Amino acid sequence: MARRDYNRLVYEHRPGERQGRPRPRLKVGLETPLEGRTAGETRLVFAPPRWYDFLVWACLVLGPLSTLPVSPLPIEPVQRTWLGAAVFMAGLWALLSNERMSVDLRSRTYVRLEGQGLFKRLTKGTLAEIDAVVALTEAPSRGMGSVTVHRTVLYWKGGRLPPLIVSQSVVGATVGTALNAHAGPLVARSAAFARAMGLPFYDNTAFLSPEPLRPL
Repeated sequence: MARRDYNRLVYEHRPGERQGRPRPRLKVGLETPLEGRTAGETRLVFAPPRWYDFLVWACLVLGPLSTLPVSPLPIEPVQRTWLGAAVFMAGLWALLSNERMSVDLRSRTYVRLEGQGLFKRLTKGTLAEIDAVVALTEAPSRGMGSVTVHRTVLYWKGGRLPPLIVSQSVVGATVGTALNAHAGPLVARSAAFARAMGLPFYDNTAFLSPEPLRPL
């Protein structure tokens, strides 16, 4: 299968920077886990797992409820207030970090909720704007007890939008093990996504790639 280095799309030149001094895109907030799933016969959705959405809304609802005088929590009112505030803020942070994308396979269009924190934007476009689906390996260390991270990333042509991580897996790694030894399931899912959207697919899991979106 053909391989192509898409790391160049992870970087962008900022005003005043010299060429050849790329800077990685930065992402603020939590890294929301996404998964691909079909919604009907003509729609592909990249969104957090349903359990994640449930957990977020549970924090937003149960946080304030735990501060009420009738709360069943056997702790002091002041402690309930702090605990409730912490749970609510955790849910709010997760909600503001939420990203997702819906693809209409029939019209070959997409709607993407992109951005972190309060500065989100809803972007609409066509699948022709997406360069490729890339399966890659991000492994900071290959020593005993280290982990290898495999990701599925959507890259936009010309860096029009930041890359979108639509799937990932974390596996244990040992000395002497090939980087892509356990990448098979993710590669298969990535190839299926690419086929459904009619996009090129590249398997870059055999070599290391930098983190697609580096958190602050």
